[in-house]
Amino acid sequence: MASRLRLTLPSDPCFLSVVRVAVGELGAIYGLSDEERIEITLAVDEALANVIRHAYKSCYDREIEFECFVDGEQMEFTLLDQGEAPDPEKICGKPMDDCSLSGRGTHLIKAIMDEMSYEKVSGGNQLKLVKRLPGAKAGNPESDAGKH
Repeated sequence: MASRLRLTLPSDPCFLSVVRVAVGELGAIYGLSDEERIEITLAVDEALANVIRHAYKSCYDREIEFECFVDGEQMEFTLLDQGEAPDPEKICGKPMDDCSLSGRGTHLIKAIMDEMSYEKVSGGNQLKLVKRLPGAKAGNPESDAGKH
């Protein structure tokens, strides 16, 4: 059974809790463990926070389009904003070091998700995050070949 959830939310951080609950509940419906649900929720939350902080420069009156599509194979999250386009170097994440207090979100997202891609589209900036479902991984051993 496939499902699609679409939300348009303000860029106010207080609305992130709505997305966190939705992502966690969808994960439960599709059989993810508590740990997997927490990790995916963290990755999506970090991606949304980055949109608010970087694309919208902490302006809370903008819109973010959020979509989650889930089928038997994967959960795919798409975020669309009309803010400042990110620097591709920053999307790749800064080198990790003990002194840096920022720039770790991208590393965290990449460590949790199976795929992460950014694209400038006609509607703005689009970020896609994909997490393959446990059954899909077991059925396709090569599916992890490109994971970082």
